[in-house]
Amino acid sequence: MLTSRFSLISLLGLLLLCSGCAAKSDSLYQQLGSHNGVSQITDSFLQNLAKDPLIAHHFEQTDIHVFRQRLIEHLCVVSGGDCVYKGESMFDSHVGLHISQADFDAVVGHLIDALKQQHIPIATRNALLAKLAPMYQDITYH
Repeated sequence: MLTSRFSLISLLGLLLLCSGCAAKSDSLYQQLGSHNGVSQITDSFLQNLAKDPLIAHHFEQTDIHVFRQRLIEHLCVVSGGDCVYKGESMFDSHVGLHISQADFDAVVGHLIDALKQQHIPIATRNALLAKLAPMYQDITYH
């Protein structure tokens, strides 16, 4: 009797431990809501950009439908999703745009706002921003 209780408690403990492991193994892409979540974040982000006169002029010659699709692919790949990014490198896509620190900061702010609008938890927001931050050098001042 005591052995069976111990086994049952051990089994429950193991199940709880495994459920905790499963939650931690969710990829950042899954935490962002997978394809639908990343698409909604992208749409909110684009709406935020369109309202900002400091940034909107950078997209006057941009095909927004193509940009939207490439951004969804990029966020998917960066966050560990099973996608293929079909766009140019960050460096090549920003050459000649003369993106300043103020421009970059404004875009990051709009992305953070989009993440908040989609109710993405702060830890997940920070994890995504940490993945994107190393791209700063490829985006600004060239």
